[in-house]
Amino acid sequence: MVEHRSPKPGVGGSSPLTPAREVTEIIMNPIKFIQEVRKEGSKVTWPTTRETLTGAVMVLIITAFAAIFFLIVDQIFSFGLDSIIGWSL
Repeated sequence: MVEHRSPKPGVGGSSPLTPAREVTEIIMNPIKFIQEVRKEGSKVTWPTTRETLTGAVMVLIITAFAAIFFLIVDQIFSFGLDSIIGWSL
């Protein structure tokens, strides 16, 4: 039985029989490398403008809620510690 290191055994670099390409191969032919990068980039499903704006607004809202939450918790701890220190003096 042959052991495979990847769910895709035919992919280069997934087993000792098909080693990964060397970095020097990429450096020796930068035009081919750039073509491969553009080919892979075209396969990416890029978010729409609306999705990007929605995500950015969600991040801002969650950040604001987190800041308010930690401000309240900090004030509670500050009040509690001031009370404890006041009792000990």
